[in-house]
Amino acid sequence: MYDVPIRRIRLENGENIRDLGGYETSDGRVTKFGCLFRAGGVDRLTAAEWNKLTALGVRTVLDLRSESEVSRQPDRVPEGISWYHCPLQEEQIDARDLSGSAEKAFLGSLTEGYLNIVRKNGGRLAKALSLLTEALGQGGVLFHCTAGKDRTGIVASSVLYLCGVEKCDIVADYEVTFTYNRKGMEKLLAALGPETGEKIMPYLRSDAESMERLVELYREIDLEKYLASYGFSPADAELLRMRFCS
Repeated sequence: MYDVPIRRIRLENGENIRDLGGYETSDGRVTKFGCLFRAGGVDRLTAAEWNKLTALGVRTVLDLRSESEVSRQPDRVPEGISWYHCPLQEEQIDARDLSGSAEKAFLGSLTEGYLNIVRKNGGRLAKALSLLTEALGQGGVLFHCTAGKDRTGIVASSVLYLCGVEKCDIVADYEVTFTYNRKGMEKLLAALGPETGEKIMPYLRSDAESMERLVELYREIDLEKYLASYGFSPADAELLRMRFCS
């Protein structure tokens, strides 16, 4: 479809869909284009838009959302694309009470919420990374939540960290989400009204500090060793690097 790799995939009914290729790693390799795609919600994609993703190499979708989100807005992936549900946390996100759900799920702040998800849900994160790594053997993998920022950001940062991508690149990849989600956020805030919008706004941002602290946690716990204790072995991590880096 394209003569050169592209970073952001422009789709009318899907926001913040990006290729994670093009990042240099600590051992001199580069993350491959056409392998891993991070995204926000994909439940509204048209057949033509799915065709575009298929042409870019997507063969598997990992849905990181809660059961309540999946039930309310299910992905409708076309034939030929495998779909797996990999919720990163037990808490349910209710679209009818976004501010309350976000506060509960993220413990009152994004930074603490991210740290808590990793600390309390190591098994869930390990499972998602295991499925992702295995699925890379069949082609490109798209993983997503609702905004493509929080749960998606944790998986994306974990992968990049395990591959030896520099901290500043991991943080920058996270920060740009706010810009790419801006149009959708403005619609959401207008629908919610000023009072609810003010409450939820802190959870819509993607400030550097939140990701910087998360990456620091990865260092503190030795992420690869931590994930190994939940079944994502060093051999799995090496297979991830082999399939995603060149």
